[in-house]
Amino acid sequence: MLAAMCVCAALTGSWIYYTYGSHLSFQDIATFFANGRKVGRLSSDPLARLHVSIGDLRPPSTHGSIRYLGASRYLNHTRAVVTHTIDDSTRFIPTCLDTLDKYGVKATVFISTGVKRADDLWPRLEQAVNSGHEIGSHSRRHQCQWPDTFAFCFRAYTDYEIDGSRDDILRRTTQPYVWSWCYPCGNCNTCDFVHRKLSRAGYIVARNYPDEAHDGHNLPNLQTYDADPYNATYTQLLQRRGGIARTGRTNVAEVNAKFDEVYEHEGIHNFMSHPQWLDYGPDGFYERHLAHIAKRSDIWYVPMGPLYAYHTVREETKVSELDSQTSKARFAVYNDLDPHVFFNSITLEFFAPDFAEILSDGHAIHEGGPDVTDRWRDEYFRRDGEKVYLTIHPNAVVEFK
Repeated sequence: MLAAMCVCAALTGSWIYYTYGSHLSFQDIATFFANGRKVGRLSSDPLARLHVSIGDLRPPSTHGSIRYLGASRYLNHTRAVVTHTIDDSTRFIPTCLDTLDKYGVKATVFISTGVKRADDLWPRLEQAVNSGHEIGSHSRRHQCQWPDTFAFCFRAYTDYEIDGSRDDILRRTTQPYVWSWCYPCGNCNTCDFVHRKLSRAGYIVARNYPDEAHDGHNLPNLQTYDADPYNATYTQLLQRRGGIARTGRTNVAEVNAKFDEVYEHEGIHNFMSHPQWLDYGPDGFYERHLAHIAKRSDIWYVPMGPLYAYHTVREETKVSELDSQTSKARFAVYNDLDPHVFFNSITLEFFAPDFAEILSDGHAIHEGGPDVTDRWRDEYFRRDGEKVYLTIHPNAVVEFK
């Protein structure tokens, strides 16, 4: 009832003002009650795309020389994850990205695409895409209100802001998809209609900024995937005091200790910053934390959107044994996900003490994973005793020769 009243209010005498101020359209009114959707699902049979039928599938082997054991929680079967998000279209974005590249840490850069400063950032953002970072949407105009209200959220979360910022990123960079949204000032992150609009626009994750007025944003302390990807929080803040916050979080010993705790529990260290509120240089708190967490061979360094994409692929991918034919073992690896959205690799774990090569859809997968795992689309395998960790693109027939 409240929602209906607020929608109707936009059609009263305040309609002209709100349309001018927020780009609210009749389409926003018409779709207000529209359902959300699961992003990137295909209706076609994934097995048919592999030229495999259900009758070709075999019961899982429990005693064969090569057996499928499961999908790794993280890419390349790393112990833990580091993911970073940085917010706002400011002149400090290039400095921040240069610093991250120095340490090999990957970030999602949340850009407000309609502010004037963004015009100067696109060349550096394109370079960031090519370096393994992600560009995420922070709306077009970064509208904020404290406290937020339903009426504000209805006016601020329009197709112009949500779809428009996504389209700006796709138009101005070669990034093929926009996975991530960030709520400006953390506003409206609990609104169900906003979650539905974000899902219809194709975002798979939306990061919040919880309770800044009471410093709740400093240490949300999430150490895994968020159960609600459209109100996803993070582990800890790393920046000086800014905005309406009372304090920042710059004590290097504290932030390093929190990372150590996450690493010990094999979790996800998801930290966020505003580049304009950082101290740069080897002696600054930002670089001292980066130096502590960087370049470890048992950590996956990945932006937030591809991290959540991996989680979806892992949850949705099935691996079924096939007749071995002329191979030692064959497996169908399949899901119903759109490869335009979920084009990341997945790591599969096999018991495979003896084989000469691995083929995926007929092409050989090279042996030897990276020294540091900092990409999400590569294919390779690595041995660990009698186990093999195979990192490939799903929707393929895998053969052990």
